[in-house]
Amino acid sequence: MFTNLRLWANHLLGFGTAILIAISTLTFFNLRGLDDVILEAERTELRQYAEAIRVDVAAETRLAEAMSALVANIPEVQRHFAASDRDWLQAQLLPPFKVLAADYGAVQFQFHTPPATSFLRLHKVEQYGDDLSGFRHSVVDTNTKLTAQRGLESGVAGLGARGVVPVFDQGRHLGSVEFGMSFGPGFFAAFKKSHGVEAGLHIFRDGTITTFAMTKGDRPLLDPASLQSAYGGTPQYKQIEVDGVPMAVYAERVDDYAGAPLGVLEVAKDRLHYLAVKSRVTNQGWLIGGLALLLSLAIAILTARVLARRLLRVADGLNRVAAGNLTGEILLGGRDELAELAQITNQMRHQLHGLVSQVETHAASVLSAAREIAQAVDGQAATSSEMSTSVAEITSTMEELSASSSQIAEYSGSVVEVARRTYDDSLQGAEAMQQLVDKMAEIRRDNQHSLTEIVDLGSKSKEISRIMEIIDTVADQTKLIAFNAALEASSAGEAGKRFGVVAAEIRRLADSVTESTGEIARKVGEIQESISRLVISSEKGSLGIEQGMDASSRTAAFLQELVQAASETTSSAQQISLSTQQQRTASNQVVVALREIVMASSDTAKSVRRISEVAQAMTQLSATLKVEMDRFTLKETTTASDSADSDARIG
Repeated sequence: MFTNLRLWANHLLGFGTAILIAISTLTFFNLRGLDDVILEAERTELRQYAEAIRVDVAAETRLAEAMSALVANIPEVQRHFAASDRDWLQAQLLPPFKVLAADYGAVQFQFHTPPATSFLRLHKVEQYGDDLSGFRHSVVDTNTKLTAQRGLESGVAGLGARGVVPVFDQGRHLGSVEFGMSFGPGFFAAFKKSHGVEAGLHIFRDGTITTFAMTKGDRPLLDPASLQSAYGGTPQYKQIEVDGVPMAVYAERVDDYAGAPLGVLEVAKDRLHYLAVKSRVTNQGWLIGGLALLLSLAIAILTARVLARRLLRVADGLNRVAAGNLTGEILLGGRDELAELAQITNQMRHQLHGLVSQVETHAASVLSAAREIAQAVDGQAATSSEMSTSVAEITSTMEELSASSSQIAEYSGSVVEVARRTYDDSLQGAEAMQQLVDKMAEIRRDNQHSLTEIVDLGSKSKEISRIMEIIDTVADQTKLIAFNAALEASSAGEAGKRFGVVAAEIRRLADSVTESTGEIARKVGEIQESISRLVISSEKGSLGIEQGMDASSRTAAFLQELVQAASETTSSAQQISLSTQQQRTASNQVVVALREIVMASSDTAKSVRRISEVAQAMTQLSATLKVEMDRFTLKETTTASDSADSDARIG
């Protein structure tokens, strides 16, 4: 769309749109900020009203506490209260109470005995003696803690603003005295009359909301969920409509004398004043924005017209240059972008003037050079044809060389495969021989172990022989003892017969032992001979094993050298194969390059022919260019001079 409009129209449209967006945005956000300001002002005002109610309640409870403290510290009252003189207290205090009730809003005045038994009600003198400890916790706290209590608390007569003070007589605690101030619908009605806002108090008992007093209807203005949130300690602020009137409502929790949650205080005020202010400010904002927009558009129109006139001057100068008139200057005063554009256009005109002059000068040179190029191209075409033939012959030779390189590469691959198999077989033989060497070493260790055990066995058999000699000696001694015993038995006569039989048996046992030891000695001798032969055989076997170990080691070393040689052979074969592969690749690349040279030679021949055609076309174009250059005006005439003077006067 913008490309189809004049520049001044684009400038005016863009400038006006930007101003409109800026003014609309600023006005919108200012009005949004005004909404926030009004909202905060309403919330702050209602919070102040709620605080004023708290202050009034606190003043009432302080007044009740002060009157209770005054009565509690009268000596005559203390003495008659200590004497339980109800009649004297009634006679002396009832007239002042009536004055306080009529002029200062006192609605309750009574005495209690601990913990919370009604002793005297001056507001109901006929009722006394009832126990209040079940619901009058402020009285119980006063008589228990012996400190004054003040604040809101529910009683028989409902919610009240009370002050309770302990009474003493010569340091002895007697009970308490209480004043209760007017606190109910009348209190909130007076507050509305004084401040012009709706106010009320809603009591929470066992999860149920009960309206204690309300100046606007007989139920809460906020919904139960909002009241519950306020009762939980989060103040609530909402904007609602009541009977078609927009209102702002603020609610916060109210605590009793002990600081425990009691209910929710609700304050409301109509928003008509704030809405009127908002409407007035909104209208003023949009009116000022409209006036600013109109003024900005007027300024934009003025600047657009000036800009359009300056652009037309530059356009006229460019039209003269486009028509081929390179003699006239574009004169435009100022330091803005259009003035710079005029200067740049003049520089372009000067450069174009010099360029056209040079083109005219060089056109003839180009024509002569084109003819010389055509002649040179003809000679180049003949040379390219001869070179193409030579390259074709070289290509055929290289193709045969490439085929031979491919066969060599295939044979080299076979050699590499044979070398690899030889290396693998040698490696397996070396591993098998190494296993044989390990087995021979193990056999040698076992043979050495057996030889050691055989030698140990020979030593032990010699020890057995020594033991047999000891046994033979013991048997000889036993036979000698048995012989002596037989002599003694024969000397003893009849009494030694039995002992002689024992001696004979011992002698036979000794003979048997002697024979057995002789047999064992022969067997041990045979064993020692066998051990000697076995030792000799083991030593011979050990010598053979050592010789086998030496032979195996030499064989393993030979196989290891064979493996090393096979590895080197495999590496060499792989290097030969790699070289032949590289040679084959190089040959193929040379063949491909030669083929590309053949194709390039063919393309060069075609290009040379094309260059010849282009050279002929250049000759024709040079003549045409000379005709076109003659169209430009390079020297000032009288008409052009007059036109330049006219432009100077306009600038």
